[in-house]
Amino acid sequence: MATCNLQLAVYRPMNKLLNVLYYNTFLPKKMGEGLVSRQFLLAAARLDGWQLTAVPPISPAVLAESNVRERHKHPNGRGKNRFLVSVRKSLRRLRSPTSSVPVAPYFYTRRMTGQLTAAIQSGIPLDVLLLHLSQQDLETLARVCRQVEIPIVLRAPGPLAYQADYVLHRYMSQRDRQNEKFLYEVADAILVISQSMKQLFIGEGVAAEKIHVVPNGIDLRLFAPDESKGEDVRRQLGLYGRKVVGYVGGFWPGNDLDTLLKAWQIVEPVEPEATLLLVGYGPGLLPAQKLSKALELKNCVWTGRVDYSQVSRIMAAMDVGIGPYVPEALAFVSPLKVIEYAAVGLPVVATDGGQISELIADGVTGFTYEAGSAGQLADRILHLLAAPEVAQTMGRRARQHIQNWYSWDKVAQNIFSVCCQAAA
Repeated sequence: MATCNLQLAVYRPMNKLLNVLYYNTFLPKKMGEGLVSRQFLLAAARLDGWQLTAVPPISPAVLAESNVRERHKHPNGRGKNRFLVSVRKSLRRLRSPTSSVPVAPYFYTRRMTGQLTAAIQSGIPLDVLLLHLSQQDLETLARVCRQVEIPIVLRAPGPLAYQADYVLHRYMSQRDRQNEKFLYEVADAILVISQSMKQLFIGEGVAAEKIHVVPNGIDLRLFAPDESKGEDVRRQLGLYGRKVVGYVGGFWPGNDLDTLLKAWQIVEPVEPEATLLLVGYGPGLLPAQKLSKALELKNCVWTGRVDYSQVSRIMAAMDVGIGPYVPEALAFVSPLKVIEYAAVGLPVVATDGGQISELIADGVTGFTYEAGSAGQLADRILHLLAAPEVAQTMGRRARQHIQNWYSWDKVAQNIFSVCCQAAA
C-alpha cells in the first residue's frame, strides 16, 4: 500500500508521526476529483509530520504521471459504431455504483469495504481516518465507521443528496441518504471548500463547529502567464490574429454551457473576428454541439479532451476566460478553472455566487453575471473584447489577487492541522 511521508509546521510530540488512513475512490482516476486528489497527495509528499496510507493504493509512479488521459481519438463519437457506443453507455450506467439497479452498488460496496477494512486491520496504529466522500461510497464508509473508534475527518464535496436532486439529477437511494446524515453526525471534522458550502451544510443541520473551510489549491508555477506558449497554440488551432474567448472544463450538468452558447450568439455578429474556444469533455459535449448547430454559431472551436499538462498553454492563447455555472451548483462548486484563468493573467467572466465571489472582484479582476443571463454574459464579453487594454489590466490584477490564494502545500498543511485536532 502506498505511503507518503508528509512534513507540516504543526506541533506534534518529537518523533511522533500522525498515522492517517486516506480513503479516496477517485485516486486512480486522472480527471475531476481524481486530479484534485493527486495534486493534494503530490503536495503532501513534500511535507513531513504524518504518515499517509492511501486506499485504494496508488504507486508513486502512477501518482507522478500525467494527470489526465490523452485526448480521446473520437471525442465526438465520429468513426465509431453509434449503436455499440449506445450499448456501452447503457452497460456503464448499469455497472455504476450509483445505479438504481441494486446489483452494481452491492458488488462495488463489497469490494471497497473489503479494501478499507483490510487497511484498517493491517496492524498500523491509526490516529485518524481521512475519508473523501462520494455518493458511491456512502454505504462503504457508513459500514466501516459503525465498527471503528478512530477519529474521522470527512472531505465533503457538498451535500450529496442536494447534488443528486438539484444538480446531477441522478438516483440516490433512501439508504444512502440516511448513510450521508449518519456520516456527518459521527465525523469529528468536515472539510469543505468555501464559506458558501459551509452555510449549505449548516442549513442541512450539520453543526457549524465541526465544519472547516479548506479551499482547493493552485500551482502558480504551472499556471503562469506565458505569451509565447499562447502564440504556439493559436497557430496550431488556426486562431492566429483572432480574439479568443475560452472555456475550459467538464461538460457536466453543473456547468452552464447553454447560457454560454446563447451569449455567443449575441457576440458573434458584433465581433466576427472572435472565436469561442471550448476545451473539455463529458456527457454534455454532444448536447452542447447540437445547441451550437441549432443556434447557427460559426466561430466555435472544440478540442475535446486534452492532457492536463497542456491546459496552461491553451489558456495562454485566450484573451478572456469564462466560468459558467447553473445556480444550483454555485453553493458547492469548486471553480478550479476560474482560479487557473486568473493565475495565467486572464480577465474572467463568471457566474456570480458561491466561491466565485471570493475569487473575482467585479469590475476589477473580471466580471460576474447573473446565473442564466445570456444577455449579461454577452455584454461582459463584448466589453472586454472592445477594450483590450482594460482586459489586460484586469488580467494582471487577477494574477496578483490569486497569488494570495492557497497553494497545494497550504492545503496539505491545513488538512494536517485539522487531522491533528481530531486526533487530540
